[in-house]
Amino acid sequence: MNGQLNSEAVKEENSNRWARAARIYGIGYIAALFPGIIFGLLLRLVMGIIAYFFPHMASGFHLSGTLLIVFLGIAVTLANSICYTFIFHRSRKNWLVKGLLFGLLLLIVYGTPLFLSNPNNELFGPQAPLGIALFSASFFIGSSLLALVIEYMSKWFDQSKGRLKLAYLSFAILSIPAILMLVNMFIEIFTEMLPKIINY
Repeated sequence: MNGQLNSEAVKEENSNRWARAARIYGIGYIAALFPGIIFGLLLRLVMGIIAYFFPHMASGFHLSGTLLIVFLGIAVTLANSICYTFIFHRSRKNWLVKGLLFGLLLLIVYGTPLFLSNPNNELFGPQAPLGIALFSASFFIGSSLLALVIEYMSKWFDQSKGRLKLAYLSFAILSIPAILMLVNMFIEIFTEMLPKIINY
């Protein structure tokens, strides 16, 4: 009898654990959408500023290119929300501290190999200080905005069980795209960026 009760208790605990994970990651996915748009627009703005000061690097404005960058910003932020949630969902630090710390982490783990691999030969040369400074700032702004929106959305979702259903739906729909994007980012680091740095 006690063994059966213990088994049921373990099953209930596992069920509650999965429900909590689905809630916090689902909220993170939803919260990542707006910061993702802003991050994509920031990347486009950075490119525009660099092109303004260094006209020889300008490729012209294309709406399709801007939409692609915005979509990329959403995809990257969606993937980053997994890491952010995993690291900070139990932290009691305020959203700004968490955002800045996460921005620093992204800058070290992803930004450094990105800059050193010199994509399209755009980050070495006279434009390098401006480009690296602006791209670095976009990492911190995007991460801080993600932290702020997750903080706000978490409180908003917890106010209603009906809203939590949306978080579970978000978890079910967006988990696979977010995980695939995250895996792709790490694959890109090890198969593209690091080889370029080594062979430079």
